[in-house]
Amino acid sequence: MERTEVIVAGAGPTGLFLAGELALRGVAVTVLDRLAEPDPTIKAGSVNVASAELLDRRGLLPAAEAAQRRFLASVGKFGPTVEAAKRGGRRFLAAGHFAGFLFDNDLIDQSDPVLAAHRAVSNGLGVPQQEVERILGEHCATLGVDLRRGVEVQGVRATDESVTVETSAGEFTAGWLVAADGGRSVIRKRLGIEFDGTDPEMTGYQAIADFEDASGLRPGWTWTPRGVYAYGPVPGRIFLSRFRQPPEDRDAPVSVEELQEAVRDVTGVPVAITGIQGRATRFTDNARQARHYRHGRVFLAGDAAHVHSPLGGQGLNLGLGDAANLGWKLAATVQGWAPAGLLDTYETERRPIGAAVLDWTRAQVALLRGDERTEQLRTIVGGELLRVPAAMNRIVALSSGILQHYDVADDATAPVGSIAGDVELTSGTRLADHAHDGRFVLIDRSPDSRFTVSGLDDRLAYVADPADEPSLLVRPDGVIVWASSGCDDQKLLDAALARWAGAK
Repeated sequence: MERTEVIVAGAGPTGLFLAGELALRGVAVTVLDRLAEPDPTIKAGSVNVASAELLDRRGLLPAAEAAQRRFLASVGKFGPTVEAAKRGGRRFLAAGHFAGFLFDNDLIDQSDPVLAAHRAVSNGLGVPQQEVERILGEHCATLGVDLRRGVEVQGVRATDESVTVETSAGEFTAGWLVAADGGRSVIRKRLGIEFDGTDPEMTGYQAIADFEDASGLRPGWTWTPRGVYAYGPVPGRIFLSRFRQPPEDRDAPVSVEELQEAVRDVTGVPVAITGIQGRATRFTDNARQARHYRHGRVFLAGDAAHVHSPLGGQGLNLGLGDAANLGWKLAATVQGWAPAGLLDTYETERRPIGAAVLDWTRAQVALLRGDERTEQLRTIVGGELLRVPAAMNRIVALSSGILQHYDVADDATAPVGSIAGDVELTSGTRLADHAHDGRFVLIDRSPDSRFTVSGLDDRLAYVADPADEPSLLVRPDGVIVWASSGCDDQKLLDAALARWAGAK
């Protein structure tokens, strides 16, 4: 039996980011994954702004920007998202769509202060999931994370003091376990945690296919009465959803014949598919959420805690948000300085976010139904409402994850509880530059550096930055938990530190 401080089951983006957060704070962590090699299956094609900011705060934005440059070099002209990204600059960009309505960056009002505070990462959004996993894998390797591949989790035993994971390679024991082992989580099932939600109405596919002639397929997102499809931007890439139940054997590989029949049905184009590059994926709009994210010393994160349709590209981002929220809190607990009840805030903060994302995807499914009334509704939503810049701003802000808000203080006012975004300092640095080691960041903007903090150097970075702006205390996950207002500032700062950063 091998022992470590924390075991993470699953080496997808959620598990890897979480492992990095723990290792960054000196916690011994072992990651177990059933696959012998990283999964090459085509999945998410980009990250949203909130996720790119998580990478930025850990010094990984340059790697994301390099990945985006490689991605853009591999595709041709493909709608406003790619074209806007190629133009570069520090504008707020949105990658994605809502129910097949592609976000139009030319309609975004760049003067909107909400968006303007989150545009530093605009050149690091076009990062496919495989690249995200590669970047995070290298990050974990640098931090000394113990990654064990080809190890299948088979069971779990938990006590009040420890957790033992039964695997194909023997037993591993730790003080804590995080299940990031996917929507069919073995750990969640073994613990009997209810997975509530709605059954699927549609079945989707994603693949890079070899077409004899794809000229009849329209690039971008196209709705038809039988479903929706997207062709490109990578040559041969096809993504589609149609209102049909999945086959009885959902684990069976997607054959060329099955994919070709689905593409022909949804697109109405008699394409011929001669092969599939790698492996195609099959998915549904099954939307479920764990009734609890915590079971004693075991936590659920990512798809183990929630599953939903990939429409709108929220799954990868939701999992990274879980990892960022839980990582520092679990590290604080292992190291012994966590305030009372800190671990419980993982569920109270992240479960409502997960529920909102499930509803976000259900709304998109409702807008994809193939009846006449839905078609009329789509004409109004896509042809009228989403052509208004204010509406476009709002929907891309929601999709980008920058409007997430947490209840972190009594009677708090903006910006407390919100995501910090891109905070530029008078020194020429940014907030993210001071957050690479995973500590809290206190930006003291008072003219005389009046805010005092002592005894917290191991968990807090103090930055003096005199300016005519509020001072800020930012958690390791980027959430603002205190902002100066001119009234009882030191007292309220001390209270925020005690609540989130522990005793001195």
